[in-house]
Amino acid sequence: MKNFFLKFPPEIQGGLLIILAFVIIGPNDILVPLISKESSLWQFHLCRSIIVICLISLVLLITRRKLIIVNWSAVIIRSFLYTASMLIYFGCLSFLSIAVVGAGMFTSPIFVLLISYFLYNEVIGFRRILAVIIGSIGVWFILDPFNEQFSFLNFLPVFGGAFLAMGNMATWRLCSKENLLTLNLMFFLAIGLCGLLGTLAISAYDIQSFDLSIPSFFTSEWTFGSKLLWTLIFLQSIGSLIGIGLLTKAYQMADTSYLNVFEYSFFIFAGFSGWFILGQTISLYESFGIILIIVAGIIVTIASRRLQFKN
Repeated sequence: MKNFFLKFPPEIQGGLLIILAFVIIGPNDILVPLISKESSLWQFHLCRSIIVICLISLVLLITRRKLIIVNWSAVIIRSFLYTASMLIYFGCLSFLSIAVVGAGMFTSPIFVLLISYFLYNEVIGFRRILAVIIGSIGVWFILDPFNEQFSFLNFLPVFGGAFLAMGNMATWRLCSKENLLTLNLMFFLAIGLCGLLGTLAISAYDIQSFDLSIPSFFTSEWTFGSKLLWTLIFLQSIGSLIGIGLLTKAYQMADTSYLNVFEYSFFIFAGFSGWFILGQTISLYESFGIILIIVAGIIVTIASRRLQFKN
């Protein structure tokens, strides 16, 4: 099976790993709205990171591998970018449907395009400009700013998409030679540290006493919760370790612009899981926006491939 997999070019191998990752991540992330009923965002990340770090340490101990970091600054930058992205992503899952959050996050191909242009001086042709316009319209449909229930918090997944784009690019451009377990360990250390600082801050200052119009998932204090809570956090930790590991390996194998199109398999697995487990539905308005974002991502991918082929 492994030999058959290795016959494919790196771009296809990476794409297949992304699809497999989202088969796991889609249902796995549906657990977060259930976790948010008894836990805070910060407690969740702190506890999940402790579990994952212990598991990675166990693997390192059994395999007798050593942690060697080729470029410390690159790994730290990548960890920061992914941490910012995932804090936004998981925070939004507590009050928005997973399909809508995913749509905001997967504006990342548009940000990859813009960053490639402004930071790496890559040429942007008509197709890429068209993709940005179409993707922006898609985001507008999903956010639906004229809806009475609209909140500026609905913009958060788009910011998450920007950090996700930069994290994916950093994985390919800066960290392709780093060890997979090292990258995952550093990411979970970073997001676990944020969880610890958030938990301490909320404990030290009675944030809930302030009249803040934000979900309680962001401001709740530490709770020991029920057996169900800790079971869900443990299951989420296992799924995250496997899913993020697959994604990290995929983004190390090929240019981000080649892999963008495979990311949209997230909508299939996450959307179905949201409907099957939580009964979440997507409005026609939101569906149209998601379709536009997917079309924009496909256009960016095709345009990127043609440009690289010419070069």
